[in-house]
Amino acid sequence: MNEQEKKRLTNQTISIKKKLEEHFELKVVQDFLSKDEKDELGDSYNYFIIEEDGFDAPMSENGKYSVSQNVYVTFYSEGRESLTGDQLDVLTLLHSSSFKFNGTEVNHLKLDNQDRFIDQVIFSFKRIIRSGC
Repeated sequence: MNEQEKKRLTNQTISIKKKLEEHFELKVVQDFLSKDEKDELGDSYNYFIIEEDGFDAPMSENGKYSVSQNVYVTFYSEGRESLTGDQLDVLTLLHSSSFKFNGTEVNHLKLDNQDRFIDQVIFSFKRIIRSGC
């Protein structure tokens, strides 16, 4: 049941990860950084995390019912020259008719007991999932 749609969503997530990795040449992980991934990054705070949220209420799309899902792409950045330019690149790489941009939230995080700041940009996207509901 829903196998074709599951495959499309998996391929979409793989494509998002690949686009970000190739363009930014940074680590991209899904859901959270594991201990091994943290160790691999060392003292670097330049990476992406992709998180998929729950489903929103069904809606009608051309007579077919679908649900939507929020997907968050969080960009952690330290010492990059143009955070605004990087944001535009992420939007250009990821926005599509099936993966719609909703907005960003920008935070500046201070590392404990250090004089270092990390930029955190959370990109919010909404994707449509065609299902039998």
